Amino acid sequence: MFLTWTKFVILLILVYIFGTRATKSADIIAEKKKLARAFMGVVFISMITSFPELFTGISAAAIVKSADLAVGEIIGSCVFNLLIIALIEGVFRKKKLYIHQKKGDIMPLGFSFIMVSLLTLFLSLNFSVTIFNVGIFSLMIFVFYIVFLRILFKERKITIEIELYKNKSLKPEIINFIISGLVIIGIGIYLPVVGKEIAEVMNWSESFVGVIFLAFVTSFPELVVSISTVRIGAFDMFLGNIAGSNLFNIAIIFLIDIFYLKGDVLLDLSPVNMTCGIIAMMMNFIVIFALVRKSSYKVFNLISINALLLVMLYMLNLIILI
Repeated sequence: MFLTWTKFVILLILVYIFGTRATKSADIIAEKKKLARAFMGVVFISMITSFPELFTGISAAAIVKSADLAVGEIIGSCVFNLLIIALIEGVFRKKKLYIHQKKGDIMPLGFSFIMVSLLTLFLSLNFSVTIFNVGIFSLMIFVFYIVFLRILFKERKITIEIELYKNKSLKPEIINFIISGLVIIGIGIYLPVVGKEIAEVMNWSESFVGVIFLAFVTSFPELVVSISTVRIGAFDMFLGNIAGSNLFNIAIIFLIDIFYLKGDVLLDLSPVNMTCGIIAMMMNFIVIFALVRKSSYKVFNLISINALLLVMLYMLNLIILI
């Protein structure tokens, strides 16, 4: 048992180290290539921070052959990513996160809400149509992701921003970005094996381990990025990364389904995953509502009602899983 948890902690530390390096390099690349930080957060940084989810899910499907570990960590990551907004608001109490956002920043969160809603709907249908052993519903989700991505590319606005990395060179950062990404891929491949060990030694369900523990590790880069972006005042990149990560997370279920040779991966999931999907929808809606209203009212001057609701829904998710 001790060895299993030691391996889990080591993987968490490695994700923190290389996730930080990768995202900082991505920020530098965005500046050198004159990409708007909001766009960089939604597309490129969200992809690199979601590499753990991608390769953890593929490994869980192909090697461990567990649908609950593979997709459970995806849904759990979406829920935890939305919880990060509440955590950031608690840590940076003096910064009014919702007021700094522009109307265009709501679009990625809206797309994220649609993707989570589609996934939850497909889980509730409880029947399967497959093409070459891949579920039609996971294919439809991926198609929606491509459409949303094209819309975001068209809506991209290049903005002149303050240069923070004048003394940095582009080439070393690209190399660092690639190396860090490869390490994160390796962690993602091995993580489901450790997750399977945790489920066995602790006598926990694979759904619980996937949604809580694997999701926490794979979402750690998003937490690191969120803290660093809010510190430098890049609020648009902060929410862009959260929304973009959830978009990418849901989309990669299609890739997971390809490697899940036992059939339609969505059909083999435990019913509790649909409940987690509903909670993710509710949390996503709360964030969109707060952005539209630019809500900043805080309870006892500590935490906003929006953040409090996000925390309560996450706790409800824990209770349901237990």
